[in-house]
Amino acid sequence: MSEKFRPQFHFAPRAGWLNDPNGMIRIDGAYHLFFQHDPDSTLHGPMHWGHARSTDLVTWEELPVALHPTELGTCFSGSAIETANGELKLFYTAHQRPDDRDFQTQCLVHADRALTAFTPEPANPVIDNPGLECFRDPKVIWHAATARWIMAVTQGQSIGFYSSTDLIDWTFESAFGETDGRHSDGPWECPDLVAMRAPDGSEHWILLVGIGSGAYGPGSGNQYFVGQFDGHRFVNANAPETELWLDYGRDFYAAQTFFDRTGAAPVNIAWASNWTYARTTPTQAFRGVMSLPREMHLVETQQGLRLAQQIPAGVKQAFVAHTGATGTYRQDIAIDLAVGQQAAIALFGERSPHFVAHRTSGTTATIRTIRADVAGMPDFAHNYIVDLAYPTDGPLALELYVDRGLAELGTSDGQVWITNLFFPEHPAGVVTVTTLKALENV
Repeated sequence: MSEKFRPQFHFAPRAGWLNDPNGMIRIDGAYHLFFQHDPDSTLHGPMHWGHARSTDLVTWEELPVALHPTELGTCFSGSAIETANGELKLFYTAHQRPDDRDFQTQCLVHADRALTAFTPEPANPVIDNPGLECFRDPKVIWHAATARWIMAVTQGQSIGFYSSTDLIDWTFESAFGETDGRHSDGPWECPDLVAMRAPDGSEHWILLVGIGSGAYGPGSGNQYFVGQFDGHRFVNANAPETELWLDYGRDFYAAQTFFDRTGAAPVNIAWASNWTYARTTPTQAFRGVMSLPREMHLVETQQGLRLAQQIPAGVKQAFVAHTGATGTYRQDIAIDLAVGQQAAIALFGERSPHFVAHRTSGTTATIRTIRADVAGMPDFAHNYIVDLAYPTDGPLALELYVDRGLAELGTSDGQVWITNLFFPEHPAGVVTVTTLKALENV
């Protein structure tokens, strides 16, 4: 497993294709990560659920494939839950292509406590198709206030909410999003619904939604909404046109959080790729990699409540211990810029910058993210700007994680992240930071 671009701390399968994280659950001291997987090809094919387990979010053990296609179809994305009496359940979308059109239904699987045995529910599908070509990615949560299970499922350009008391009979409650947030040619995907506490202790709900094309960075991306959910309807706390992004890079999609009864801060993981070029990345035995895990917290800003994300302490420490020639390292960067000044950050021992920070005023800044062409990957190159606040009490602080070409850059106390894949000639090359008054050719 010494492939040039195989990461050390970002999960990737031993072999085959990987995309969306599925069925994420923390149980009995272990994190279980299921994922969209074709074990027999490095291209998106008949979807299975791959399976990996970790006790520290750093080292992952890949386990046997968990879900296989059945007569109901292949196994698209979904979620996992633990009931009050300790039973474990998986939900997924069964996918078929009759008459060359998508036909999708929601299915239930019963699992043993060790998540090694999986038994389909005889009544599957538990939710039949209501006449939608796009009807997938069930995320199931427990809603304590109404003592019911809630399922969020994508239905084209909106998210539908269903309720159940027994996980088999489901009732449609409402839909959200037709006039909110970013829309594009493709459907919304991979919803997640999470209850969180604001700094003042009040409860708010976060709705995560993937957008397959037309995101902030060209192609795929992950938006989120802050609001209230009463077990029936999600109400957006912001104006419908407000767009909030979990990540401003090109390679952070289909983010999901772990189902976790411990009361810990929600932790998400995303697919670190982009449908624009995901099928053409230059890896060999495998294709597809996950992001680092991120703890989510609500913070108060001048614009209202926003998400901040932090890399868990154990993951940070693992990166600090690997700062040498392996190409896997973490670097904290503090840039003290005068107004109008810029700083170029170049990775992998290369001269051309991959990120450029620019202080545009006393309180504002931008980060330009730059990526060159890679042979055989159309639309991989980019050059665009992300806006952020410049701190009034010190330099601009950046935290950079690099793992064999995959870079995750965080700033603004975790409110801004930029995740990008690179395929450099020398993944283990050094980082250089150059401060200049002007960078005319960037």
